[in-house]
Amino acid sequence: MAQIIWCGNKNWNDAFNGNQPWDKEISQRNIPENAVTLDRPNDIVKASVPYMIIPLIICFAAVLIKKEMSGEFIFNPWFMPLSFLLGFIAAMPMHELFHAICYPKGEKVYIGVSIKELRAFAASSAPLSRERFIVMSLLPAVLGIIPLIILLICPITIKWLITICPVPMFMGLISPAPDYMDVILLLRNVPKGAVVQPAKDGLVWYKQSDNR
Repeated sequence: MAQIIWCGNKNWNDAFNGNQPWDKEISQRNIPENAVTLDRPNDIVKASVPYMIIPLIICFAAVLIKKEMSGEFIFNPWFMPLSFLLGFIAAMPMHELFHAICYPKGEKVYIGVSIKELRAFAASSAPLSRERFIVMSLLPAVLGIIPLIILLICPITIKWLITICPVPMFMGLISPAPDYMDVILLLRNVPKGAVVQPAKDGLVWYKQSDNR
């Protein structure tokens, strides 16, 4: 597993000001001359909004299905604060940790949070195969899939557990929207067997033979 470095709480703008340790490491990486820049939107968050629609539908459908199956109110209000705590606070660094564990041994991955903006980040200079990059991008969705499954199969008699699930489910499936977008971009534009690597201005890709 990669060396995961916890950066703590950072101002969001400071984390991406170009002066962080990972920025220096990215600039020191060799990139083949014929590497192709992946054309990503300038405003990643805004562009990823459409990718939230299907996860939203799935989450609302799960709640409605559970209600129809149970025939009664399925939540215990006393446990709703815990659901929000897990969904908004604990899930942020966990999301980035799930990204980080996908990187190869010997590489550095920096993770941190920006509490003021309720956002988190993972940054690394490491090149990844196209397939590994896709796995890395999608793995945090597990944080939404697990509570989704628990919500659907948990007996109605255990309302406290059902109540804990919705916010982590929604956040776990919606927060990877930028990652879903990256995966679609890779599937459309990057050939199998290619390497995806962070660069100063975003992501580039190249075939393995290009780096020899």
